[in-house]
Formats: sequence, structure tokens, C-alpha cells
Amino acid sequence: MTQVECQQWFINSISKQVDHCIAIYTMDGPAPRIAIGGLDNTTYSHRSISILVHWGKSPAAAETKAQEVYDVMFGKKATINGKRVIMFDMRQPAPIGVGVDKEGIQEFVIPVTIIYER
Repeated sequence: MTQVECQQWFINSISKQVDHCIAIYTMDGPAPRIAIGGLDNTTYSHRSISILVHWGKSPAAAETKAQEVYDVMFGKKATINGKRVIMFDMRQPAPIGVGVDKEGIQEFVIPVTIIYER
């Protein structure tokens, strides 16, 4: 899997002092599923996240970076923390432009549900 170049990554928050960063937020997703045979027979689980691309004052540069992040997951397989990703379930057909913050920094959001082997 390709890695996204970004010097500043955050979880569940961002530093407003940074003009170029990516943050990963937890978000509501589908209810947990357990196979009829019980937890031992449940082969997959999922985690829903929202990726915020906070990327400078240029709308074109921000959209390009957000699309790069989107493309790294769309239709791809991966391994995260030793777990095989079955699918990145992209919740929208493209990154969603959400405007600018108080400092005029462009922001895009990518909602995704990661379906992975347990």
C-alpha cells in the first residue's frame, strides 16, 4: 500500500498552528456483527473513521492532497497493525470539501469504513 506524505498527523484533533496536516477522527459506523456461531466464528469487524485533510490556503492544492489520500484506499487492499484489510468502504465518491477554517486553511473530509479480518 502506498503511503501518504504528510509531516503532521493527528488523532481526533488538529493543531490550528499547522497549515498542512491530516487528522483521523472516529465516527459512528455500523453496529457490531457476530456470526450465528458466536464470536469465535466471526471472521471480520469494521471501524469507521473520518479523515480530515487540512491543507493550506490553495483550494486546488487541498483538493489534490485529499484526492491523493482517497486514492490510496479506494479499491485497495492493505494490512494495518497486522490485520488484513478486506475493503475500504468509501462512504462518498470523492473527498468532501467542507470549506475553510478561521485561518483560511482549506479542509476536505473523507469518511470511510475499514472492514478487516479479526
